[in-house]
Amino acid sequence: MTTPLTVTFSGELAEKIQLLATLRHQNINSLFETLVDQAWPDESDEITEPDAVATPEMQTYSALHPMLKQKYFGQYVAIYQGKLIDHDPDHDAIYRRIDAQYPDEFVWISLVEEEAIPTLVFRSPRMEWNEMV
Repeated sequence: MTTPLTVTFSGELAEKIQLLATLRHQNINSLFETLVDQAWPDESDEITEPDAVATPEMQTYSALHPMLKQKYFGQYVAIYQGKLIDHDPDHDAIYRRIDAQYPDEFVWISLVEEEAIPTLVFRSPRMEWNEMV
């Protein structure tokens, strides 16, 4: 499966990319595939490790989300050690209370929205190649 991408480079960088592709006897697409494959960690390497403290609180938030959505939609909620400990429509207010009560502890604070964990959408970058005249 191929996905077209468009990325814009400065003239100087575009010249370097073209020269590198020429020196390697590759077209631009295969050059980028090679470079990304070389830069990407081995499949055995984890790119990020799950956070042992945050993950259980996130799971609790996700499990409680249907109830939280009914009662606290549009408010911020705080989850600590698997329990809902506070809620407030004002993020700064809930943050100050949580910071005062649990100064060196991780507390999950989240805005209750339609989805428990909102889906993030990123637009694909575009690559544009300006031919040098």
